[in-house]
Amino acid sequence: MTKRLTPVGRLIYGLAIGDTLGNLSKRNANLAIKPDFDFKDADFTFAWTPTTGLTLAVFNAVSLGFSKANVMHNFAEWWRNGQYSMNDSIQSERFETEIQSIINFELTRDLDSIGTTDPTRNDENVLIRALPVAFYEIARFGSGYVNNERAMDAIHDLVSLTHNYTSAMMGAGTISFLISQIIAKESLHQALENSIAITYEYYFRRAIFQQDLVNFSRLNMPNISALDPKDLIHDGSVIHTLENVYWVLSSTDSVTDAVKLAIKIFSKQRQTVISLIYAIYALIDRNNIDERLIQQIDKKSVTNLVLILANRSNKFHLRQ
Repeated sequence: MTKRLTPVGRLIYGLAIGDTLGNLSKRNANLAIKPDFDFKDADFTFAWTPTTGLTLAVFNAVSLGFSKANVMHNFAEWWRNGQYSMNDSIQSERFETEIQSIINFELTRDLDSIGTTDPTRNDENVLIRALPVAFYEIARFGSGYVNNERAMDAIHDLVSLTHNYTSAMMGAGTISFLISQIIAKESLHQALENSIAITYEYYFRRAIFQQDLVNFSRLNMPNISALDPKDLIHDGSVIHTLENVYWVLSSTDSVTDAVKLAIKIFSKQRQTVISLIYAIYALIDRNNIDERLIQQIDKKSVTNLVLILANRSNKFHLRQ
């Protein structure tokens, strides 16, 4: 039987497992998801990327009392000391935007201007990093959190620490709306439809975001699964990654089929796609999480420690 997990635990492990699967080669990812595969025979390392590390840093910041300063202190620990890393490595390449934000914070302490205002090509990681804050706001206000400006501001503020522009904030809002619908027990396909409708309604009513709504038009297609896979763009941008996630989820009916399809279609930029897919299915049903993969993640104690703190904080306890 799958390890018993609270909803926030399913989110944490779902994100970490999906990120790790997406970080493997196609051959190794397909081996890892085979129910009878014994990891003792693996000739590869099962390890998450800095995307999960930074997300664990956000979970800890929320558990201890969410503030932008707490998040940035945890980000600095990730960068300088390798905290939240699966192999304790210190990040020295990639994630340049995040690292520059950390440097800006340490130099200025100005939390309102440390994130880049120029849209970056690889900004998809904000979709995952926003989820701890989104889950916290859903726990506080239920699916109606969308009507609470302070709750939405918290999600946008988290994004702005590294990517301070509207399209990144809207992407984080969209995936947060999807998670809220899943938590509200909507069917997956209804949740996908509802989240897009909520996105358009919410951001259309706010002038600062209106100009970017056109970039989300493909998400609003009547049947996004009808898109030819050749027309999907794998460039690591928030908008295209959202399209890819919605396309996979609309084209499949199980976590196994969804992960297999993502592995097959996306040769690059698939960590975030699979991370979000696995997390969403984990939230739908704990039995969607492979116990073998939890055991691999638990080889590093940090996820379990983050989960213990999250549960004890009561910040992520969902209202019935």
